[in-house]
Amino acid sequence: MKRSDILSDLLMDGTGEERSKPMDFKKIIFQYLRYWWLFLVSLVLFGCIAYVYIFFSTPLYNVSSTIMIKVDKNSDFTQNIVFSELEGFETTKQVENEIEVLGSFSLMRDAIEELPLETTFYLEDSYSRRREIYGWQVPVTVSIFHVNSVIYEEPDDWAVYLKLEDDGLLFLEGDNYNRYSYGDTLQNWYGSFSINKNEYFTNYSPKEMLFFFNNKDNLAGIYSSRLRVSLSSKFASVLILSLLDAVPDKGKDIINKLIEVYNKQAVREKNTTAENTIAFIDNQLVTLIDELKEVEREIEVYKRENNISGLGIEYNSFVENSKSYESELSRNRIQMEVLASIENYLDNPQSEGVEVPSTLSIADATLSALISKFNQLQSDKARISRTVQPSSPIMMGIEDELASLKRNIKANINNIKNSLEIENRNLSQNIRQIDGRISRVPEIERGLLELQRTQSRKQEQFLYLQAKREESELSLAATTVANARVIDKASAGNSPSKPNKPLFYGIALILGFGLPFGFVYLKSNLGNKIVQKSDISEILNKPILGEISHSSEKEFLVITKNRRSPIAEQFRLVRSNLTFMNEDEPSKVVMVTSSIPGEGKTFFSFNLAVSLSLTGKKAVVLEFDLRKPALFHNLGMPVGLGISDFVNDEALEPNDIIQSFDAIEGLKLVSCGEIPENPSEMILSERVERLFGFLRDNFDYVIVDTAPVGTVSDALSLARFVDTTLFIVRYNVTDKANLEFFREMEFHKKLRNMYIVANDAKVGLGHYGYAYGYGYDAEKPNKSKKSYSKT
Repeated sequence: MKRSDILSDLLMDGTGEERSKPMDFKKIIFQYLRYWWLFLVSLVLFGCIAYVYIFFSTPLYNVSSTIMIKVDKNSDFTQNIVFSELEGFETTKQVENEIEVLGSFSLMRDAIEELPLETTFYLEDSYSRRREIYGWQVPVTVSIFHVNSVIYEEPDDWAVYLKLEDDGLLFLEGDNYNRYSYGDTLQNWYGSFSINKNEYFTNYSPKEMLFFFNNKDNLAGIYSSRLRVSLSSKFASVLILSLLDAVPDKGKDIINKLIEVYNKQAVREKNTTAENTIAFIDNQLVTLIDELKEVEREIEVYKRENNISGLGIEYNSFVENSKSYESELSRNRIQMEVLASIENYLDNPQSEGVEVPSTLSIADATLSALISKFNQLQSDKARISRTVQPSSPIMMGIEDELASLKRNIKANINNIKNSLEIENRNLSQNIRQIDGRISRVPEIERGLLELQRTQSRKQEQFLYLQAKREESELSLAATTVANARVIDKASAGNSPSKPNKPLFYGIALILGFGLPFGFVYLKSNLGNKIVQKSDISEILNKPILGEISHSSEKEFLVITKNRRSPIAEQFRLVRSNLTFMNEDEPSKVVMVTSSIPGEGKTFFSFNLAVSLSLTGKKAVVLEFDLRKPALFHNLGMPVGLGISDFVNDEALEPNDIIQSFDAIEGLKLVSCGEIPENPSEMILSERVERLFGFLRDNFDYVIVDTAPVGTVSDALSLARFVDTTLFIVRYNVTDKANLEFFREMEFHKKLRNMYIVANDAKVGLGHYGYAYGYGYDAEKPNKSKKSYSKT
């Protein structure tokens, strides 16, 4: 095997093995370490943002309370229904309905209305942060006399600023503070009001504060959105009410008042049925009392006119039996009237939402239970409809259950009415039999008996309705029990729930690392620039002749005889590799090109020639970038006669255009000369061939600095004179697509012996694979390290 083949394998730097590895962790680590500063800046930036947000955010405390909903269970009804095993489901459903009621805006609005929340007071610090104060922390009270009609049209600056003193207060009006006494009437956009001291006013009270007038509708909307009502467990009727507020005491008052208002409304709605029953009985009693008085007057007139004091003893039994039958018949008629009123309610669309009187003379337990269940659903529907749309599943379920109960009630009423009609026919027949026997009584006594029988029937009706009214009043008094039992009163945590400092700092840490990480990942995987040596190896199966590190210095000459800097050693390494690879066929003419301008080919060409000259070889650099020459400009040397002059003037000899570089012995330079108008055609001139022939004969190395091969065809035209081509790739400048262009030229053999040189590598970030001699001191070489340089 040739030595060049061995070196070629070494210079591949394990390319084939890397391709077989699933992941190169060292490469990944160096890939991100290159941007350590970006991670540092990102962490500091997001850390500062999190700190500033937490610093200016208002701390919010979590206030919570636990209550148990008392579920109504009608045992009589449950025993008469088929689906009694679904009682647990019905209980859960009822509790879910109460959750909707507790979270409603209307309930919160009623609770806010009963609290002293017309104003909200704040203290302001030097950072313009506002801290709300409440209750005993507020040394004054605001009494509102009149509210303007434009209350909803709040001004831009609607805060009221105060300065409190012992003998008065300063009220900000416009840009100035005006003095007022406590109790004076003040006016602004909101209306008229006064400010007075309260029991909490002391010498230690805050002296400067501001407050806002609250729109209670908006306030109820804010707290309604903050309120969370949830079940403590799936099969329990215990609810947890919680909300966030800047002042724990204020949050406690709101939750406690909300529960109180909820219980009041529940009691009031439960009393609706009893109140409707009492109203119905009162209407019946008014009519019945008038009828009874009328009968009594008729009896009195009848006795006076006919001089009658009483009936005979033998007819007393007729009267008693007649009274008994009449009483039963009257009771049945009352029940028929009640059943008819219930049927009218069920059939009348205008009675929608009105509860059915359920404590009248309904002797049937099943019908009473059905009506009680119907009234309960009506009450639930009325409450839930304030917070839920009619098309919601909850409302649809209640509507379906109400319709089913209506059908069951009507069927039960028909059965009861049929039974009562049969019983009434029997009673009427018995009464007719008695009337037949009474017909034998003398006419005067018979008339008195009929009046007394009517009186007895009216009295029975009156006593029955009076008893039912007393029962309804007792029921009304018994429904003062609250719907919810408070297990734990509202309490607040000792530390704020929001902002969550660990959470925000954690998010800042994640973003501080995540965004730079994502940027580097996208840049590395989606970017089209070559950033490290492995990017070249992944595209080209071609040895890299060497890497030249980045230099922050602006020197164009970076290698001298006694210089041991890293970049100088890298040029010596490239020199050694170039000599070693072409040992069988020495490269006298080396062309340096690149894909685009700005990749450092002129810098590399000159310093490579310097490195070769330091070995005692005669080297010459040709400035063959005829379109944009830069060598002599960077060296600060006069251009003089050059290549274009030699081609155009046949009187000139090659020695006429060769210039010496005094700083380096044995190094010669040839400038471009005057920039030609047709560089491509000029390169094809026979004079160019003569020039290269002369240089081959008189120099050990000819370094050709030519134009980028990816831009113009000059390098391809010079390829016939060249032994070796060095293709310069610059990190973070050369596109990966340009390596495909390099591979295409190599495949078609357009340039001879092509090798890659990587330029502008960053030290310690994974670019260098063979930079021997790093760290050599320029004045005191480290003799313990090997040096492959002959100088």
